[in-house]
Amino acid sequence: MTMVVTKKAKVASERKYFTLAEARRALVLVEKIALDIQRLESMRRSIIHEIDAAQRQDAPAEEIVAMEQEFDLMTERLSSLVDELTAIGVELKDPARGLVDFPAMYENREVLLCWQLGEPSIEYWHETSGGFAGRRMVAELERSRTSRSQH
Repeated sequence: MTMVVTKKAKVASERKYFTLAEARRALVLVEKIALDIQRLESMRRSIIHEIDAAQRQDAPAEEIVAMEQEFDLMTERLSSLVDELTAIGVELKDPARGLVDFPAMYENREVLLCWQLGEPSIEYWHETSGGFAGRRMVAELERSRTSRSQH
């Protein structure tokens, strides 16, 4: 069996930074890709359990090999989808949840606009070191920019 291996992320100088509006426009495509990733990841996990069960039950080797080949094909497709997100400039954080980050700049520092499947739009962001647990509403960023521009 193979593991998911993706192309290296772009070099920092080539890194794409999204505005909130750009990230929201890209979300139409990103959502479709994330949904495909989530489905494939779920299927891969099911196959792993099936392989384990087949091995415990001493299933015929051909049956196990066929399942492993199916797993490998799904893994290749998953890797290709992750590469599509990378090409857009989006970082996959959790394939099972369809969780992605859009790099952005705020007050001369990198932050991440955060979205996951099931959310209607990009409404959260976090510091690069904060992760999902540190998510905050994007309205904070917008209020901060508005208040600074009025001074």
